[in-house]
Amino acid sequence: MTPTIMMSGARARKRAADNHSMAIPTKDDLEAAPEALLEGAYCTKVEDFFSPGSRDLIGRFLTNFTESLIITPTELVFSAKYQKRLNDAGRTMMNAVDKIATLQAKLKGGSAAQRLRDLNTLISAGMKKLWDDEKDKPPPAVPPEGFSAYCAGLKGSPTEKDYAANRVLTEILFSHKVWKDKVAVLVKMFHLTKGKDENRYIEQVLSECLKSDPALDQMLGLCETLEERCNDLADLWKGEWKQRDTAHALVEDLAAMIADGSAPNCKASVEYSLLRTLANKMPLRSAEPEIEISALFDLFRRMWTGNTLIGGGKALISLERRQARHLNKEGVTDLLRERKVLADRYAFLMQLTTVAVGQGNRATLKTFIDHYFSDKDFVPRVVSGQEPPVPKMQTLAGIHRAIKASWLPDADKAAFMAQMEAAQAQLLKNSRLFEQIDKKGGGPAQKVLTLLDLSRKGTFIDGATMDAVRQLLNTYLRDPGFLTDYLGTASGEEKERKMMLLTKTLASIGITV
Repeated sequence: MTPTIMMSGARARKRAADNHSMAIPTKDDLEAAPEALLEGAYCTKVEDFFSPGSRDLIGRFLTNFTESLIITPTELVFSAKYQKRLNDAGRTMMNAVDKIATLQAKLKGGSAAQRLRDLNTLISAGMKKLWDDEKDKPPPAVPPEGFSAYCAGLKGSPTEKDYAANRVLTEILFSHKVWKDKVAVLVKMFHLTKGKDENRYIEQVLSECLKSDPALDQMLGLCETLEERCNDLADLWKGEWKQRDTAHALVEDLAAMIADGSAPNCKASVEYSLLRTLANKMPLRSAEPEIEISALFDLFRRMWTGNTLIGGGKALISLERRQARHLNKEGVTDLLRERKVLADRYAFLMQLTTVAVGQGNRATLKTFIDHYFSDKDFVPRVVSGQEPPVPKMQTLAGIHRAIKASWLPDADKAAFMAQMEAAQAQLLKNSRLFEQIDKKGGGPAQKVLTLLDLSRKGTFIDGATMDAVRQLLNTYLRDPGFLTDYLGTASGEEKERKMMLLTKTLASIGITV
């Protein structure tokens, strides 16, 4: 909230009451003003309007107006010039006050009409104070280098000092009409005041700049996709920013401030901007469902810090909702139908489980998994078809590994993996793969290398099938002609190298020689 309405309290109350039907908050309003912020910005006296929490709240509800003037909420609150512009902007301020009053009344369990009357009374008093001061005690002209000296000479209570310091800071910024120029002077002042009490005024306004999309465009560079902007903001928040040519040089300074902990409000603003970007309706990376599903999971991993998610529960909900646009009954059905081979459908389904974000999306996929794996003709359906046996066996082995590593309940994992093992055993039997290798020709070394190559490519499920492979390999390895066949004319270092490679490869599948 901020004292900016240029009319009498009675007139303001009447106008607000007449338009109260327009004050019903939307879902976006509720998301933009969480309870903690509404509570922290609950104004009961004139001084409250000038607090950081109040400025933050009004900034969220007057974003379009402040962006149009290229100003921060602090500049709006402490400038009579900007407040005059707001007063001339029709219902802009009144609509914001209506919504805030309704939300705060709901939070407190009180009357929205009474809260609106109280706010307008306070607004009138706050406006009068600022305009009286503008007339009788205009802020002095202070250069950026002189801000600390000015603050050092301030007298009065902490509230009075804050009021005076922010008026002067607003006056310093008045001549800067481009976001990057405004950020530049603020960063300069931040360094000049670092370690001093007045640094907090600078950092607060810098944090407000980082909530502006146009400011971020100028500082980070225009982004081709929302994913790029999200990644940049996540890197800034985590202290992992790496400067690039398309970003303004000042971003390095901002990143360092956030990383060393000297700009906590800036870090909070980066988080806020990341959440707002996630709320955008545009695709993160692509309109193609498969690409977008993976992009959302990639961002989830980017935002994961090891023990928490940037943005907490709100970020998780946003990511889950975005994925749910594609991971729903119709979307998943369409994606599966694109796979003509049944084994490929199982493989894709398990692939989706590895990138699903949130319990809701996992529950959706679980219904499909249960449906597909409950097929009583599972094995014959999976092994049928004219496709070559080796690629299909590799697909089954991949599904088996995906099931084993998945979030599925242990009982389901065991049952589903057993079905994959049975399907591969049947496919191995139908294709007579081992017999084909044995009859293929060549010596025992060629047969060993063929089996090792198939194993390396993940063809066999680790279980009964892999045990059969090991047994067959040991048979060929014990052949008296194996070493001669394998080493050929190799000697010295070449012989040692070939033996070391063989030993290492065999050890990787559990065979010791």
